[in-house]
Amino acid sequence: MPSATPADASFAGIVVGGHGRGRVLGFPTANVEVAEGEAPPVDGVYACWIRFPPSEVRHGGTVSVGDNPTFDDVFDRRVEAYVHDLDENLYGRAITVEPVAMLREMRRFDTLGELIARTEHDVRRSRAVLARLDP
Repeated sequence: MPSATPADASFAGIVVGGHGRGRVLGFPTANVEVAEGEAPPVDGVYACWIRFPPSEVRHGGTVSVGDNPTFDDVFDRRVEAYVHDLDENLYGRAITVEPVAMLREMRRFDTLGELIARTEHDVRRSRAVLARLDP
């Protein structure tokens, strides 16, 4: 997948099944199969807006782009979007992700507890960033 900068990194795809780890950890993610010709941003965690076309309704979200180093998936680059306050079956739906701010670079955590704590922190930061952009 090619990379883009956050400022021009809006990209689209289809929600596909993943490993189910996000749901187990308390953060169910929409695994995005990025459409041909689309360019997600460089690896990292981002605050983002998410839409499910044809709807123009924007949802706040936190998206992770990278290889899941905590789980040693170092050869498997993924795009995983956690949609704030939405608990629906999204499999097979079209999705558009618009990263608006990089929260941090991708990194490995030694324990699942550390990963969960950092994800909670990332989601709080993402909500704060999005609230400033759309009060």
